[in-house]
Amino acid sequence: MAAVDSPRIRRSPPPSAPSPALVGEIHIGEDAFISEATVEEWARAGAASRTGNLLAIRGGRLFLVRDAVRVLGRRNGDTDPYGLTGRVEAIRDFIRRGAAISTDALRLGPAVYDIEYGVVAVSAPAGRGA
Repeated sequence: MAAVDSPRIRRSPPPSAPSPALVGEIHIGEDAFISEATVEEWARAGAASRTGNLLAIRGGRLFLVRDAVRVLGRRNGDTDPYGLTGRVEAIRDFIRRGAAISTDALRLGPAVYDIEYGVVAVSAPAGRGA
């Protein structure tokens, strides 16, 4: 799955909500992972809004989203016995595999991984939404 990272802003962000102009045009690939921080930044800027499993982008594009995590790597830097580093999966898929998930980590067997919360987005079918 592709990853979408937050647009880079070279100057310090203003203390209030960022201007929609700072966010720029939003491009989301099919089956893209979008971090929760990025979705929140877009919402604060008025560039997107999320209602349930729908993400509406300024300009009218709609995406179906499901909660997911991106595995950043092993917490202690050890080898990755399960090959999870860099993987993006729905939270419930990890739980079905026996993982325990906390606010910043995923534990599978003896391995503890740092994670990032977000969503996986796919284009919503025509006629779906508000």
